[in-house]
Amino acid sequence: MDLDLDQLTRAVGREVTAYSVEPIDPGLRLHSVTGGVHRVSGDGFSLIIKVITRGTDADPLGLWVAGAEPSHRNYWKREWLAFSSGMLDTLPGELRAPRTLLATEPSEDECWIWMEDVEGRPGAEWEVDDYDSVAFDVATTQAAYAGGRSVLPPDEWLAHHWLRGWVDTVAHRIEALDDDALWTEAWQGPISALRPRVRELWAAREQLLAIVEAAPQTVVHGDLWPTNLIAADDGTSVAIDWSQVGIGSIAQDLDQLTLDPVWMLVLPDVSLDDLDRHVVPSYLSGLRTSGFDVDEAVLRHWYAAAASVHYAPLAAFQATNTADPAAIEASERRFGRTYPEIVARKALVIERALDLGEWVLGGR
Repeated sequence: MDLDLDQLTRAVGREVTAYSVEPIDPGLRLHSVTGGVHRVSGDGFSLIIKVITRGTDADPLGLWVAGAEPSHRNYWKREWLAFSSGMLDTLPGELRAPRTLLATEPSEDECWIWMEDVEGRPGAEWEVDDYDSVAFDVATTQAAYAGGRSVLPPDEWLAHHWLRGWVDTVAHRIEALDDDALWTEAWQGPISALRPRVRELWAAREQLLAIVEAAPQTVVHGDLWPTNLIAADDGTSVAIDWSQVGIGSIAQDLDQLTLDPVWMLVLPDVSLDDLDRHVVPSYLSGLRTSGFDVDEAVLRHWYAAAASVHYAPLAAFQATNTADPAAIEASERRFGRTYPEIVARKALVIERALDLGEWVLGGR
């Protein structure tokens, strides 16, 4: 990676004559809009450069396919605009993003975010007790917008109705639930048993989405899973990867903290009940501390509706994975577990999402 020394000097804030570049997790680029993430360091400095590209995707119906238009759920340039506009440097509340050092556009199909290299403990290393503080901090930021102390940004490049777009994308795979020929492997059993319930919840998706979309609006991160979080040494909670940032609903981000640690095997053996007990009350406390008072039952209603349509329909993807040995091998390599073990964890999350959705639909 060859850098312009004048640009590097501007980003560091003093003259730089030499540097080294280290790729960060080059094998884990799951989004086609991410061209690479690099740590650039030298005498007394360290920063991160994230390369954003106008991606192309082999599967145009994939979950994370890149979009060319600002209205797309995964608009390719959104994160660069969020940093370069200054929006992320002025977030209210206790949640923050890495400080923007520079934003450049090497070409019309590529742009770079030069940002702070945050020192702290990454979310991949957290224990369940660490989730209390980040849930509280996220709530203080989202309460500022929902309560009107901060104005919702009007930018057209922000994601809108992100969850609805997710559901529309998942719809291309949902018919796999009904094809018994795709559910013949023994390891599919824990999820296969849930298929009738997933189908019933899917039929009620519009009702669930309406509940989510009627909740007070705020700025949502959209991908707030543990590896996108850092407990910074300065005492703040820092979120990275703002490619899905947009206008959404209070509690919409919560399932990334209550369900995703198990779904993505960050905390594969932690109880979902424990995660809920740490996250939801702490989020509620953060809202109330920041002047946005809401009844816990109402908050849980919004959260449950969002979590159910976000995760339960993903059961359909386990059918199509049987025909893709390469995907199975990649998952085993990434998570260090056998695929049946991985599926068993995902089944727990899908069942919890179903429980949440059925609780909402049952009027409890």
